[in-house]
Amino acid sequence: MHPRIHLWAGLRLVLHTPSLLAWVYFTTLVVALPLALAMKHLLQGSFEGSLVEDGLRQGFDLSWYGEFAAGSSGLGKTFGPWVVGILPVLSNLERLLDGKLHQVDPTVVGAGILMVLAWSLLLGGILSRFAHEEEPHSRAGFLAQGGLFFWRFLRLAVISGLIYWGIFRGIGQPLHGWIETATRDTTVERTVLIYTVLAYALVGLLFLVMQLVLDYARISLVVEERRSVLLALLRALGFVKHHHRAVLGLYLLLAAAALLWFLAYSWLAPGANQSTWTAVLLAFSLGQIYLVGRWILKLWFLASQTRLFVSSTPRTPPVEKWEAPPIENPPLVETGRP
Repeated sequence: MHPRIHLWAGLRLVLHTPSLLAWVYFTTLVVALPLALAMKHLLQGSFEGSLVEDGLRQGFDLSWYGEFAAGSSGLGKTFGPWVVGILPVLSNLERLLDGKLHQVDPTVVGAGILMVLAWSLLLGGILSRFAHEEEPHSRAGFLAQGGLFFWRFLRLAVISGLIYWGIFRGIGQPLHGWIETATRDTTVERTVLIYTVLAYALVGLLFLVMQLVLDYARISLVVEERRSVLLALLRALGFVKHHHRAVLGLYLLLAAAALLWFLAYSWLAPGANQSTWTAVLLAFSLGQIYLVGRWILKLWFLASQTRLFVSSTPRTPPVEKWEAPPIENPPLVETGRP
């Protein structure tokens, strides 16, 4: 089948299961809310009751921010003009390609680990819903599937973390170090730029292959009810190899949809200079819409890939049981006795 068929089939599944979107959005809200409250207290403590508070009502004050950044540590270091609009997405992408996602505040790392645990708990129910759309579903069944596959997904998350470390720390960072050494005496900026782009392309390609194999390993665990994570990884590697055109074509279509959503938000997203309640609420609403859109895209990826996996996996016909013919009672033999 053409990847477009699975693309639209996945979108149909996501739109017909709004409860899944509610689950993941609520989980994100629960994980992020304590960090937001902690940041709120930090900011209030830095300007509450001072003249700076009145100045911030008129717009972002760079002088205040300079003093705040100089005296902040821990979670406070994560606050800045880059936390609004499209800048957080770009900064996270830069950390990802540089292999520095772990170099953030431990509080944020802890929240990320908590989100991984919550996602591992939800993923079994989500993939089961996408794989068996014809079967009746319930909240109890959703939670039961999540608990059934939780430890398997957790083991897979540990393995994926090790693979991530190997790609970005074992390949990406040494490669960037080699480029810096090789171009130290180069006066042409274009040469440095070409080398850097090629390094990012290589790391990005390895990351793409890793993501595809891990995605289909998760799907294999649920669809084929596997217990071994390593066997699921081997199964996913073989599936990506034998169906590479459909797998890559579907991924590129989904990536194009994600890029369009990213460009739309980058065009609409406001900056940090919001001085009215209307502007602040508008910026907050746009941020939440973008977050919901990202979760829809995430579920769209999973649903489309699951449908591709299910349709490409041959189904074993049910084995008919052989039944012995009934034994007829033998005729009675007359013995002549009374």
